[in-house]
Amino acid sequence: MLLIHTSDLHIVPDQFQDTILESSYYSVLEEISDIVLHEDAKYLLVSGDMFNTDKPSMGIVIKTVGVLKKLVDSGVRVIVVPGNHDLSRTRTSALDLLARAGLIHLLDFKEEMGWLILEPFVFQDDKLAFYGVPGFRGSSNREVEYLKHGTTRFRGLRDYSNYELIILAHINTKFAGYDPSRYSKRYGQLYMEYEDFLNKLPENTRYIALGHVHLPIPLDESFKGRIAYPGAPIGLDTADLKETFELGKIGGFRRILRVDLSSETPLVKSLRLENTPRVYYKQLTTRSIEEAKSEVKKLIDGVEPGKYTVVLVDVKGLESASMELENYAVELTKSYRKMNLFVKIRATASELEEYAPSIDITPESKELSIEEIELRVIREYSAKKRINIPPEKIHWLINTLGQGMSGSIEKIIQEILKEIGGG
Repeated sequence: MLLIHTSDLHIVPDQFQDTILESSYYSVLEEISDIVLHEDAKYLLVSGDMFNTDKPSMGIVIKTVGVLKKLVDSGVRVIVVPGNHDLSRTRTSALDLLARAGLIHLLDFKEEMGWLILEPFVFQDDKLAFYGVPGFRGSSNREVEYLKHGTTRFRGLRDYSNYELIILAHINTKFAGYDPSRYSKRYGQLYMEYEDFLNKLPENTRYIALGHVHLPIPLDESFKGRIAYPGAPIGLDTADLKETFELGKIGGFRRILRVDLSSETPLVKSLRLENTPRVYYKQLTTRSIEEAKSEVKKLIDGVEPGKYTVVLVDVKGLESASMELENYAVELTKSYRKMNLFVKIRATASELEEYAPSIDITPESKELSIEEIELRVIREYSAKKRINIPPEKIHWLINTLGQGMSGSIEKIIQEILKEIGGG
């Protein structure tokens, strides 16, 4: 069984509407659709913020409907959880409209008496049950509060004990080298610790399709695992565009995920998106407007033609001339429209404020030793099965008693726990 996992499409941020970047959002959506069909995947998972608002313009909805209809007509099931940008408490959002039109399966929830109650969407033919943890509006991170306090209920869970569960969660959680405390201005102060998060989910959870964080985590091109952030295909603002540039410096890229459920632990593969903008970035410190303009022009002259290209320049020392520089960027964008070029010059203090540190997440397969990778798998399995033996002790038992045993780490743990009477 194949799933394609994406999130945070943000179709289309206000600041990019009526610019060349608006069409890049539709091109990426078409590309995702083409990949789903090419891979012959039966499910497309969207883990929140398909749209940038709960009520996007009619033009945006119409373009989205065209792509979704092609998928549905081909037998693809599009599973969506609302994110903090496109959630509607009154059930009058564009997502609700698409659900009523039969174009998406919108995962439902209720808030009752201090509980977050998640409603299942079940496909009996594949023995799959989907639940969605929504992202709530504002900075409260209410979804985190519900999970932390154990006040999240998965409705009908006993009825699906022999089903594989897929959880779509628009949430901020720490894992795979990503430290949410360093990104608090971007994604909020509250977050889930990795093992605590796993402990709050049902035991028969097969895959956790994360959304909300725009970074691809982990960065590996291929890995075995039950949890991942695909990252945003384009993003929400110029901070995301700069992040795309930073990703390129460490060999990362904007992507969606291909999730193969046929193996014991899902095999996850990163699929590079070709229609995301290529970003060129430069930072200047100058008090000369002419020098700033000259440097921007030099950067543009060095750009390689692409389908969508962004030139992003941060100028320190010219905040008083920010309007003139902004107008200059608009003129350049118009002049180079045939190159599908978008130019942005940031000069004000608020624009130059960093929402997050420079990206320092590296693919785990390049960062961790074999012993560390094994310990991570043990921690994940122990949290999922609620085993109260320290992971380090289980690792020692595997090395001591598991010699000659074959199979996955999970199977070896099961055999060892039987031997010592703990399973």
